[in-house]
Amino acid sequence: MTIAANTTVQREPHSHAPRLGYRIAEWSEMTGTSRQTTWRAIRKGTLKTVTYAGITLVPDSERVRLGFND
Repeated sequence: MTIAANTTVQREPHSHAPRLGYRIAEWSEMTGTSRQTTWRAIRKGTLKTVTYAGITLVPDSERVRLGFND
């Protein structure tokens, strides 16, 4: 049995690791709000965010705090 040299091992598309944060577009879709409304809440300070590698993320703790369950 031989394995081609150019084959790659693919990760599982859905990991069972907990989700740590959401991009703004994902958050808006999940909560049913527009991106503009999400950014407005961030500017007002009512929605907390973190920046990781230049990407603004809404932490999963905000989902829990605001009652958006899976």
